[in-house]
Amino acid sequence: MGVIDIKNLSFRYKRDFIFDNFSLSVEKGSWITIAGPNGSGKTTLVKILAGLLKNYSSIKILNKEYNKKYELGIRSEMGFVFDVPENYFACETVEDELAFALENMAVAPKTIKKKVDEMTKLFNLEEFLDKNPYELSGGEKQIVALACALILEPRILVLDEALCMVDINKRKQLLDIIKRYNTKKRITVLSFTHNLEEAIYSDRLVILNKGKIVVDGAFPNVFREERVMRKIGLEVPFMIELSQKLKVYNILSDIDLDMDKVVSKLWM
Repeated sequence: MGVIDIKNLSFRYKRDFIFDNFSLSVEKGSWITIAGPNGSGKTTLVKILAGLLKNYSSIKILNKEYNKKYELGIRSEMGFVFDVPENYFACETVEDELAFALENMAVAPKTIKKKVDEMTKLFNLEEFLDKNPYELSGGEKQIVALACALILEPRILVLDEALCMVDINKRKQLLDIIKRYNTKKRITVLSFTHNLEEAIYSDRLVILNKGKIVVDGAFPNVFREERVMRKIGLEVPFMIELSQKLKVYNILSDIDLDMDKVVSKLWM
């Protein structure tokens, strides 16, 4: 049994089914990237996991039924970072925002200060502590939101296009941080994104289309199904196309999304 088990999920808006007998299992400590074009069901699935949309299917999280009885307990073990983080800010400074959830949990002041200091250093937030989070840039807001999620040390971290406004170089640093939490602290990561390049950090890539899983497998095996991705309108990363061409000429033995590694192989 996985840390998240969804069985035969059915959900619709009015008469249109988004999911019909949809099932997905997420293993503890894994990093799963879920990608798909617009209308694939990604956003709906995130909202269901966040408890923002009610359903009457069987969903188990942390071995408990995700219902009214266990919902609050389960949610306390999950961290969510959404694409529009300011909708969930509640404080006038970044420092207060970092401490907010811990204060609500009655964590000791000394512990709160220690954790806030740790997140401040980890995400280089020193210059932002006294600023209003609503006045930050989109990328800066997403960084603060990620820090607010990780400060609670969740067992499950759900990312919904969580870094889409962060510049590419900074995004890599943040994904490296998340990967360390994933491997060292065994945090389960469920990342919903349209950016397939982020899949390099995941153990498993699931491609959705119209509420159904069309490809599901270990990275980078899924990228061998690039024709399927193109057919449903997903943009195939440049490094995938390059790797495929280099394989034809026996320059590479397999697909690789890491440009630095590909360059190193070419210069060997």
